Order: sequence, then C-alpha cells, then structure tokens
Amino acid sequence: MTDHRDKTDMDRVAEEAAGWVARLQSSDATDEDRRKFAEWLERDPAHRDAFNEFNRLWGDLKDIPVPPDQLKKLKRARRRTTVSKAAGLAVLVLLSTAMIQMGYLDRIRADYYTTVGEVRSIVLTDGTRVDLNTNTAIIVDYSENERRVQILRGEAFFDVARNPQRPFIADEGALTAQAVGTQYSMRAADGQFRGDVLVEEGQVAVRSGGTQVLVQAGSAATLTASGDVTVTPLDVSSATAWRTGKLVFSGRPLREVLTVLSRYRHGHIYVVDDAAAEQRVSGIFDLNDTDEALREIESSLPVSVTALPGVAVVVRSKAR
Repeated sequence: MTDHRDKTDMDRVAEEAAGWVARLQSSDATDEDRRKFAEWLERDPAHRDAFNEFNRLWGDLKDIPVPPDQLKKLKRARRRTTVSKAAGLAVLVLLSTAMIQMGYLDRIRADYYTTVGEVRSIVLTDGTRVDLNTNTAIIVDYSENERRVQILRGEAFFDVARNPQRPFIADEGALTAQAVGTQYSMRAADGQFRGDVLVEEGQVAVRSGGTQVLVQAGSAATLTASGDVTVTPLDVSSATAWRTGKLVFSGRPLREVLTVLSRYRHGHIYVVDDAAAEQRVSGIFDLNDTDEALREIESSLPVSVTALPGVAVVVRSKAR
C-alpha cells in the first residue's frame, strides 16, 4: 500500500494542479509561468501525478454538464475579468465539476481504485482480501492498534484476516463497520444512495453517530434519511455477485436494474415512463457486457431500448 496523505494536503495539491492546467491553457501564459510550473512539478512527485490526471481530464470535459449555479458564477466572473482570465476560470469550473462527477479527486487521494466498469481484487499486508467494485476508491490506514479502510466512493467487499488484537474497520463517512474476522461489503453513500453494509459471513458491528447495531450473516444494514440504521434480511451472495463478474436480479423493478447497470458503463440510462420502469426483471447478466444485458432486457420485456453510444440509453414502453 502507498502512504496516503492528509486530506487537506491532497485537496491543496489538487487545487494547485487544477490551477496550473487553467493557467497553461490560457493564451496569456508567460515563460515565467512555465518556469514556475516546472519548479512546482519538481517539488513533489504528487504534483506531477495530479497535474497529469487533470490534464487528461481536460479532454473529457466537453461531455460534462456544468451545474446552473456554476454557470452563474462563471457569467459574473466574465463580466469583471478579461477574456483570457475568464477562460482560465472556465477551466477551473469545469475541472471542479468533473473531478466530483468522474471521481478523479477520489482517485488521486486513494491508495487503490477502479475505473467505471472495472472490478479488481487486492490483498493487503495482513492478508485481508479486498474486492473493489466499479468506480471505487479506498484509502488504507493500518496502525499498531487497528486496521482501517476508508471508502471514498463505490463499494468494497472484505474477506478479513483474523486478528482480534487489531480490529478491522471499514469507514465510508456516515457508517463504520467493525469485525474481527468475517466477510462483508460496504458501499459508500452518493447522490442517490445513503450507504450500506452487507454481511455474508460472521457478524459486524455497524455504527452511525451514536447508534450501533450488530449485523448477522445474511443481513444488510442501511442508513436511513433520518440517520438511523435499519437491518433487513438479504441474499448477500446474489447482491455481491459482481465479485465474479455477474449481476444477479430476482423480480427487481427495471428502474433499479438499470441503475445498477449504469454503474458499469459510461453515459446515462433514462427510463421515460413508469410502465417501463416498474417491469420486473429476473436474470443473470455479465457486468462486462452491459450492451448485451440491455439487449436481453429488450427481448424479454415489452420495452424498447435506444442507444446513443457513449452518451445515453433511452428505455421506454413499446407502443401497443
């Protein structure tokens, strides 16, 4: 594992890197700017890594929507700055938006990560095996007293090496899950999901705020909107079948199935009517071929699927 940096330090490096991308993209960049940039690169290997990430990101920004509040800020800035400075600010606005939406900032901070559609297994220094689901980033922080893994985004499954004197803790911000030796997964909260812990073997102490629940094998602990933790029975093997390259559904609404499929592909999947969204889906799909999964859904349900490659997929009820 790599030595991870303090969050504040990593945020500073990311901000400086984005600033250099913006400055060097500007038409009024000077030789002095380029000299200072070269000095900045040489001061820390992390500077070059961060700059390369954001520089590559610039080529992808044409497809990233800028939030309305950011557009308003940009328009105000253009009224009070020169064109070249506004252009530089535009780069920063788009970079900051894309960093969040595409996970680049989390990847820079992470010890291990996966990209969209990638599933990866790693073994930590104590023998714990970690399976990383699509678009996941984690920080590993082992000390003499505990083993802690912070999930910055996405989902990870842990097959924990037993060591009662050195507890293993997974942390996604709102939830923590502690076990001595067990198998469980944790998914971090995002804009549409509040976070959960699925226990396949053993038991896990799940905490949120001042609340703690003991979750047994075959159960899921989910964070509610009020901050409580609810525990429900679950077929954990099916829910974590992504570890073997499969996605398993049994009588699930199409809306839910498409939300899962969208995690493994670029672009959005839109369901345009409730009748289509509520169709029930049962099946096993290959997560490495979501296009085939969409074709199977279209052939087995009364829905049509229209794809705009790399941009969006539109799903609607078939006309009667």
